[in-house]
Amino acid sequence: MLSRAGLRRRLRRLGDGSATALVVPFRGLPLDEPAPGAPPRHVTVLFPFVGVRRADERLAARLREIFAPVPAFDVEFASVRRFPDALYLAPEPADRFRALTALAVAEWPDHPPYEGRFAEVVPHLTLAEGAEPAGLAERAEALLPLTARAAAVELLVPTRSGWATALSVPLA
Repeated sequence: MLSRAGLRRRLRRLGDGSATALVVPFRGLPLDEPAPGAPPRHVTVLFPFVGVRRADERLAARLREIFAPVPAFDVEFASVRRFPDALYLAPEPADRFRALTALAVAEWPDHPPYEGRFAEVVPHLTLAEGAEPAGLAERAEALLPLTARAAAVELLVPTRSGWATALSVPLA
């Protein structure tokens, strides 16, 4: 996790206006690692979120106020599912992730999830987008169920080489 000064330096370097993301990370799952520069395995809370230029100390303080009181919770990934363009693991309890999204949207209503393209937000941990690697669904199913702990909400920022964690807010 970056210090406050480190967060300021990183955000100054990145000031290109690109959208940030709020996610619950799940590092250490026995899955194929994301490609270099890709975000860590995660369930999205809110994307697209604010532009990098708006990610400052005031935003960091507000994220802490909103998410730090939320209790951490156990998660089970017990099924592999598909969207038309993606393969994903479905987290349970899904409602806990929807509640995190609702908290963010209540505070930042001008940033609807996925730009409002979907009537319902479906919490998911993406395994592959676009062309699905041969055998990926079967390899993932063989590992299920996976259990993990939702322990933080992270602010991810785009960098020249991919995504980086600018702030991690531990859940209570």
